[in-house]
Amino acid sequence: MSEKFIFLTGGAKRIGKATCKHFHDEGFNIIFHYNSSKTEAEEIFEELNNKRKNSCHILQANFDDESSADILQEGISKITDKLAVLINNASSFYPTPLEVASMKEWNNLLATNATVPLFLTQALLPFLKKGKGCVINISDTLAPSGIKNFSLYSGAKSALEGITKSLAKELAPEIRVNAIAPGAILWPEDEDLSDADQKTRLTKVPLGRIGCPEDISSVAVFLSSAEYITGQVIKVDGGRSVI
Repeated sequence: MSEKFIFLTGGAKRIGKATCKHFHDEGFNIIFHYNSSKTEAEEIFEELNNKRKNSCHILQANFDDESSADILQEGISKITDKLAVLINNASSFYPTPLEVASMKEWNNLLATNATVPLFLTQALLPFLKKGKGCVINISDTLAPSGIKNFSLYSGAKSALEGITKSLAKELAPEIRVNAIAPGAILWPEDEDLSDADQKTRLTKVPLGRIGCPEDISSVAVFLSSAEYITGQVIKVDGGRSVI
């Protein structure tokens, strides 16, 4: 059996970390990117390689650098020449109220959430064609409808969903392109929410619970082999988007 490689951006924490582990359990070799989370990335690298020798590789890049897609492409080329799956997971997320929003913030949010996923897909197209691979973009269930005080982030994620659908048409039938739109997955690391606050937020989720990273990784694994699905944005939000 030939080796199957997945490349994932933002693989050191949360959804990215769970997705790396899930695909590894499915027999894939993992290449993942990190920006500043070096310690966490090295821990996953060691854990997965202890389970299966030479099955995990890590690459560093800062998406504010316009050459980041080329840097990652060069790094991947030293490991493999074909990919079964590309997952554009890395994301920036922070509030940008209109009165104080800046061009710098827009460029940062657009780069991480839309520009790099687009041009990374372009750079890795030969790898995906050779590996008969697919692309999975990670969006946000609420972004297309707009999130108050997050207009820049919402715009960037909406762009990503448009890119997903356009590339699905352009790259068919060779390469499938889909997106996953998570709802609330884990409580925010930078917010100290009381039990009452958490309960209030969950009233907007029909399934009555916060999501977990494995809820997303399981859908990513499914999409990697769902050969008659392309151009779709799969909402994984406990029903939040139907309220």
